[in-house]
Amino acid sequence: MHRKNIIISFAAGFLIGICAAVLTINILHMYQQSLSGRPSDVEVSLKKTEQPTPVLQQIGSNVDNLTTPKAIATSEVAKTDEKALAAPQEKDAAVPSSKDEIALGGIKVYIQYARKDKKIIEALSADLRTKGYASVDIENIKHRHRDIRYFHSEDKKAAILLQKQFNNFIAGSTYAKKVNLKIRYLGKVYPKAQKGSLEVWVFF
Repeated sequence: MHRKNIIISFAAGFLIGICAAVLTINILHMYQQSLSGRPSDVEVSLKKTEQPTPVLQQIGSNVDNLTTPKAIATSEVAKTDEKALAAPQEKDAAVPSSKDEIALGGIKVYIQYARKDKKIIEALSADLRTKGYASVDIENIKHRHRDIRYFHSEDKKAAILLQKQFNNFIAGSTYAKKVNLKIRYLGKVYPKAQKGSLEVWVFF
């Protein structure tokens, strides 16, 4: 009887162990299926990391805009404008570069000549007009003077320039070669003479 009880207890324990093992296996199997049916926490974290944040999306958009042909062209234009602003401005070609040319616009020349010299004097006056004088008038007067007269100190430079231009004209002429005009200041004698007026007294 005692032996029979031992066998029954052993058989009952064996069956209980088998049932427990089967149950455990089923539970593990179900857990594995549940795990295989959804992504792991690591995978979810990686997927979340792969999605760009709004800040990264904005940075990427800015980079794309900067590398597009239109953005590059705009950048080149901006650089060109900066160089143009930094570069020294060129002088306007319409502005006279010579101070003498600017001064001559207010100078009037009166040429007193002998009758026989009319032809060369007309050529001289035409040459002076092309240089930009306000006016060049000629008058025939019987005299024996050779000078350029000015009446105000501010007109001295214009008188010196006129002397140079006269000498250059004579140097290129076959009519007369040895004519030297001296410069004379007559402001004290004629204080009321018009400013900007020069007189040329010449005979050949």
